[in-house]
Amino acid sequence: MESERNAAGISYRLRRNRGQRNLRLRIDPSGAVIVSAPYFAPFQEIDEFVEKSASWIAEHTGRVASHSYTTGDFVPFLGEKKTLMVIDGKKARYDVIDDKIVVTVRNQDINAVKKQIRALYIQTIMDILGKRVPYWCGELGLDVPEFGVNHAKGKWGVCYPAEKRLYLSHMCATLPQHLIDMTVLHEVCHLRYSGHGRDFWNLMKKHMPDIEERKRELKDLVATGWSMNIV
Repeated sequence: MESERNAAGISYRLRRNRGQRNLRLRIDPSGAVIVSAPYFAPFQEIDEFVEKSASWIAEHTGRVASHSYTTGDFVPFLGEKKTLMVIDGKKARYDVIDDKIVVTVRNQDINAVKKQIRALYIQTIMDILGKRVPYWCGELGLDVPEFGVNHAKGKWGVCYPAEKRLYLSHMCATLPQHLIDMTVLHEVCHLRYSGHGRDFWNLMKKHMPDIEERKRELKDLVATGWSMNIV
């Protein structure tokens, strides 16, 4: 259940979840303010929560990068800030050359540039999934599920244990590889445990002892607005 609200001049999306106990707030990759709340939390309490978070919201929404998708812009890729170079050409393509991402499109069309960056992200994550899903499934003694890439911007990954399918967002390509690998393992572990209980986290920690450090690193990276507002 989702609705649009405004508190003290701050527009936000309210999502109510059954079973949730506390109010939570985050900024999504597009810069939108998302508040998740217990199902029966009063609107007044939620609005006050948003008002009290006004300084934090202003700080973090201000970090959302504005991208021009023209030469000189930057593209977050595998934890690095690559410089974008756009050149004219009949055949659309992308190349990663040292510290640059070179995109060839007709007439330097911005939408075409976005499409090529997205294609780079998708192929990068598919390549990683093709190696790491079989690896982690082997470590956990699981059959390799169907896997692929989706275009979610609110979740790095998702798993459907009953259907034996898992997906990572194309946005994972903005992350350092060790954080992508953490996300792959996270979704593979869901093939065994659907929830985030003690058994799930014990399994994660068994196969990735520094999991807490990686989780903190991901949280800190997200807070900087690193991958926000890109394709």
